[in-house]
Amino acid sequence: MQAKDVVNQIENLFEIACLGLFESLNCMVSRVYPNESELDEVMYEVPIACIDAGSKEVELNIRLQLPMSVLALTYPVQGEITAVNEEQLEDWIAELSNQLIGRLKAKLVAHNCFVSLGLPTTYFGAGIDDLIDGGCEKKAMYFDLDGEVCACHILIEAFSDELLFSVEVDECIDVLAEGEIELF
Repeated sequence: MQAKDVVNQIENLFEIACLGLFESLNCMVSRVYPNESELDEVMYEVPIACIDAGSKEVELNIRLQLPMSVLALTYPVQGEITAVNEEQLEDWIAELSNQLIGRLKAKLVAHNCFVSLGLPTTYFGAGIDDLIDGGCEKKAMYFDLDGEVCACHILIEAFSDELLFSVEVDECIDVLAEGEIELF
């Protein structure tokens, strides 16, 4: 399949993975299309988690920006959320980026696109543009989560003009159910 078509397919699967992640957190979520220039100042103070995945054919990089209020409200804790400290929220945004890339990987596997996952890193007080490399396809998606704007970015670099990717879901592939762990 042509690389540009695969990139479009991956972007669509990424949006579905984002929506699935946010819905799993019991958030009211909807895709929004804000003016990006208005968001620059607000989003600069928002924590960012980055994680990558790749193969010989394609490299994916995900950037997840969630306001502290969203992190605190979605943090899986019994009782008072006010007792959650910044270090725990830093771990939480890293875990959310890990869950997001896992959801995307499961969707890619169903389309015969296999990637290996990296480890998440987190940044506070950095702008998203400081963390984006040139030379790849970039797509920013914004979501309203219970009244707060969150951003999900995907960067896709294809290493050839033709990539292995089936448009139809391959029913023969054994995809792990969400939340399952595969031990080697």
